Amino acid sequence: MEPDFHNNMASLSDDMHLDWLKILASENIKRIDEAVHTDRIFNTTNVIEYIFTICVRLRLPQEVKYSAALIFDKFMLEHTQQLYEFIYESERSVSEKHREWNRVEATLSRQLTLRILSAIQIASKLHSYHDSLSRKTVKLCLQTLGFAYTEESVMRSEIRVLTTINWQISYHCTPLIYVESLLKLLEVHWTTKFDVQAYWQYALLIMDCVFLYWDEIYKRMLINVLGEVGQNVQRERLCRVQADWLLLGNGIIATAANCVDGMEAAEKVIVELQAISGTPLADITDVCVAITESITEKQKSLNIHDSDNDEIHTAWLNS
Repeated sequence: MEPDFHNNMASLSDDMHLDWLKILASENIKRIDEAVHTDRIFNTTNVIEYIFTICVRLRLPQEVKYSAALIFDKFMLEHTQQLYEFIYESERSVSEKHREWNRVEATLSRQLTLRILSAIQIASKLHSYHDSLSRKTVKLCLQTLGFAYTEESVMRSEIRVLTTINWQISYHCTPLIYVESLLKLLEVHWTTKFDVQAYWQYALLIMDCVFLYWDEIYKRMLINVLGEVGQNVQRERLCRVQADWLLLGNGIIATAANCVDGMEAAEKVIVELQAISGTPLADITDVCVAITESITEKQKSLNIHDSDNDEIHTAWLNS
């Protein structure tokens, strides 16, 4: 169900808006402080595309795919570290450890789709237990993808994922929560009228792009801001910047405003977002520019690729 930004029946009262922002800001600071260099190393573009495709095919709500991506990354990191430590600390020779690790890697690769479906299943329950994926649905989905798992295997995988991440299911909070909250506050407090639903639809598309090309976008932003120094920023510092979802939410809304109403309107939106969230104008602008440049560059490369394919196809027909 899409949020209705014009319906205030279930909205927070105006005097609670500041409290909600403080909660989001507090969680944001905690996330930044806890950021480490291994964050999202399993959220590669191919994995995100796979998760998104499955969620679209299963017609799941937008926020499920983002939660699933975060759950999967956390699980794979913890699971891989546990397996590595088990082998490393075992009383085997170095060659035996290498052989055992090769077997572990093969098993991890073979179980990848099952683990992704388990992450999606857990994320769907966080969104709505009533409408969540059942074990039967997950089993049928796996069969469609060519994997013959039983419902018992599906259940064991779900429990394995949950126990590995220590049942810390805080992944109902995704960057989308920040975008939705800031967009609602913008709609309430900004005196200028704008098409909030259009902003929301573009924000969803932009969020998809951010998840797909997260590292590329932030590296571009750091290079834009720091120059050549930005090319050599340590991974941990990059992850700390990426953990600032309040900044990201502002940047996504500003980019959506640029897509819907143009850059002049986006500049006004950035000023209002700064007043609402306290995020510096320059920082919001930097994220907006990096997202816009990255998406534009990807679009150009796709157009070139399509053009090359057309030329090859034409040459083949004329040969």
